[in-house]
Amino acid sequence: MKRFGKVWMLCELGILLYIGILLVLRSGIVASPARRIQGIENEGISFEELRIPEGTEVIGIGEATHGNCEFQSIKLEMLKKLVESGKCRSIAFEITAGEGAEINDAIHREDVDLTELMGRGDYPLYDTAQIVELLSWMREYNKSVSYEESLRFYGVDMQGPEREVRYLAGFAEAHKEAVSESEGALLREMAEDEDYDFTLQREFFVALEQKLAGQEDAECRYAAVLAGVVLQWIDAPRFNEDPNAYGEHRDLCMAKNLKRYHELEEERGCTQILISAHNGHVMKGETEGYGEVTMGSRIDELFEGRYFCVGTGFYTATVNIHTAGTYDEEYERLDHSYCSDDILAYQARYFEGERYCLEFAGIKDEKLKQLVHSKNFMGIVGEGYSRMSDISRGYRMRLVVADRFDAVVYYYKVTPIRTIHY
Repeated sequence: MKRFGKVWMLCELGILLYIGILLVLRSGIVASPARRIQGIENEGISFEELRIPEGTEVIGIGEATHGNCEFQSIKLEMLKKLVESGKCRSIAFEITAGEGAEINDAIHREDVDLTELMGRGDYPLYDTAQIVELLSWMREYNKSVSYEESLRFYGVDMQGPEREVRYLAGFAEAHKEAVSESEGALLREMAEDEDYDFTLQREFFVALEQKLAGQEDAECRYAAVLAGVVLQWIDAPRFNEDPNAYGEHRDLCMAKNLKRYHELEEERGCTQILISAHNGHVMKGETEGYGEVTMGSRIDELFEGRYFCVGTGFYTATVNIHTAGTYDEEYERLDHSYCSDDILAYQARYFEGERYCLEFAGIKDEKLKQLVHSKNFMGIVGEGYSRMSDISRGYRMRLVVADRFDAVVYYYKVTPIRTIHY
């Protein structure tokens, strides 16, 4: 028994030592790449200096985490940059198409409280002052231009379909010339029944999408995308049965939806569209956990290489994350601190505002060029905290950053979001 007690005590000490080392590593005190890259000041540029290559049709702006203010604020910075160029008048989010349609309506009206709207959204992580500021800026811009020249907001995700059906039911009421009385009645029935089995109406949505897509009116063809998103949800592999297949399907659908929105944008003379999502979705290449092929890779294929992907990175972060498994009344968000050990993000401490940008094709220094084309750590924190991800250090990846992004905006330190209603 005495020997057993000693073994048990050693096991406990081992566990405590492991946890202690883990906490120290996360804090960035030890084993961090705390060294300056000589000449980095000659290669790093400000975000304002970043230029989008001629011929680009899609610009991706990634979030290294969903839970930090800086990664939400940069969406507005990028949108302003692109709007000033005169080629872009829209932004798409990693949210459902139905919610995106509601938000788009709201930024074209004065009688919708944007803060309240985001508070009842399906994505609490966007219930923040930063997103309300972005939408308010879009609404203010739209006051001085015609609807044809206005800024548009889109949702590319297919994790519905309740919100899409509700939107289509309202669309049917307002467009009786495009949707028959019987079609409108069925949409209303589905929208009002919380337990409706949408899979029973697959053929209905096939016909509705085809019908709306064949209309000359752009609003009808926009509604056709939403009908198509319901079909994407119906046809999706079940997440609990095959999460990898579901992730693959989801990223492919998001890319296809973006393509359809871009076609609508081209019709009004806008050659570019901005897509905002987690780094794991906008990046190019295969990424385990986000589908075998990312949304960014699909976009790059669909647009034949006319995709310019800008990621974000951090060295140290306190991230506000949804606690996995908490929903409805038990919903919980908490702060968690991480150190990415990203040597390129560490260099941000030497730049004004502790932020800088690297555009990889423009790097001249051979040592830095070799570094960005080698595997290094990059912070990438998901939504849905679990202790297991901490133990496995799943808050960072080893990757060749220049293969995944065309440019990255690096921050030395980022601050947590604060949701308004949660």
